[in-house]
Amino acid sequence: MRYDRKKCSTLVFLAVSLCLVSGTLYSIDDTVVLPKTGHRKPPIVFNHKAHAEYYGAKCIDCHHTGKNLKCSSCHLSRDQGAIINLKGAFHQQCQGCHRKTSGPKGCGRCHQGPKH
Repeated sequence: MRYDRKKCSTLVFLAVSLCLVSGTLYSIDDTVVLPKTGHRKPPIVFNHKAHAEYYGAKCIDCHHTGKNLKCSSCHLSRDQGAIINLKGAFHQQCQGCHRKTSGPKGCGRCHQGPKH
């Protein structure tokens, strides 16, 4: 098999470009302030980067539909048939995982609001 420098360079360029584009398309924010759901507690500042990179959470673990949509895209302020409300969805998803792991437990451990 003959080595073709031009073809090799083109393949490397395409591979690097694909990595850069896919990294841009699927980049995540370091932290996300979860929307308040009608309670008096401070909002939750969710460390998205830590959950994805350090705790090993996969996208599908939270984005259970397989699409990386905000929870509020489907879960509204009130139950809609079989779809539970946003507050219930957050609590079910987060507390369920935290009970199985060393994640924080108790309202005040998550509901701390943004640090100033």
